[in-house]
Amino acid sequence: MPPCNLHIITELFPPEETSTAYILGEMANACAGKYAVRVICGPEVYDKRRLQDAAHPFVLNPAIRVHRAKGLGVDKNRTVGKALSLLVMSFRLYRLAKRQIKDGDKVLLVTNPAPLLLLMARLRRRRRFDLILLVHDVFPENTAHAGYSLPGCLYRRLKSRFDRAYAGIDRFIVNGRDVAEVVRAKAGESAQISIVEHWADTEDIVPLPFPEGPLKLEFAGNIGRLQALDRRVAELPQEVELHIYGTGAAERALRNLHHPRVFFHGPYLRSQQTEVLGACHAAIVSLADEMCGLAVPSKAYNIMASGRPILYFGPADGEIGRLVREEGIGYIGWPARWDLAELQEMGRRARNLAETRYGKAAMLGKFMEALG
Repeated sequence: MPPCNLHIITELFPPEETSTAYILGEMANACAGKYAVRVICGPEVYDKRRLQDAAHPFVLNPAIRVHRAKGLGVDKNRTVGKALSLLVMSFRLYRLAKRQIKDGDKVLLVTNPAPLLLLMARLRRRRRFDLILLVHDVFPENTAHAGYSLPGCLYRRLKSRFDRAYAGIDRFIVNGRDVAEVVRAKAGESAQISIVEHWADTEDIVPLPFPEGPLKLEFAGNIGRLQALDRRVAELPQEVELHIYGTGAAERALRNLHHPRVFFHGPYLRSQQTEVLGACHAAIVSLADEMCGLAVPSKAYNIMASGRPILYFGPADGEIGRLVREEGIGYIGWPARWDLAELQEMGRRARNLAETRYGKAAMLGKFMEALG
């Protein structure tokens, strides 16, 4: 019997180097031994400002067939451009999916771009295929906190439509306990939900000795509105420096603050993660308090792999807040004092946790089990 067709539908996919693209690429490779994998995705480069890492190329299983929708070429950091891109990309991906998905197939759909979920839910009512939703964010609940506030009547209408779409999903894969709670509220108590956390890249990231000199904090990754980094800069203690690596929609506003102890280093390559994450005493994971259950920052797991404690700002009941509190691998909010020996011990615990519980092989195994 030939293997079942598995269609993975995601806007972001390698060689694009966002964390979402990398995760989906590794998931596709893991699936290739069991399914006939077909990927329906967006263009190769999502953000032209990001560097491409020739020293760390992603290798895709040659048996996987990739079908790409053409990009729109608008500025996604502007509200109009973001909305237009979401709509156009959703319809382009849907057209590709509609042509390829047959009865009896299995479909893994990612929650971005959000409008695609409504289109795929409608297709699911017309054809008999298994629809699994990989939840990386929750729309429209996340809009009010991302700088795209919607009028009340429009928000309620969209939420009602998306809740109905969620109710028609066969299974969900989420990346945190708080996200599972939100999904269950949207989809109903009978929803089938599996929790598969992000993995820590313990193979490519190795712990380095703590740096000499003044206490260095670090934020590495997408500098977006949801990270609320302006609040962290405003509260920055006198005795520490903050080093920011990456780029994103909120970068310009942060630079315009001209804070004397905040330093910008620009984007970095995946192959540079050991050096970047090892250049600090503690790494910041920041998320707006209102985002509980709506997103889980994947950067926390590679911070753990680097042997650095997490300095967490965000909802206490969020997955990362729970993890930091339960495992003693960092601080929630600013600590009362900075103790280098305590930071180092937290870092050792974080690395051990990354190796024993959140390695890539373990998480991909959980993903395959959840996929069915």
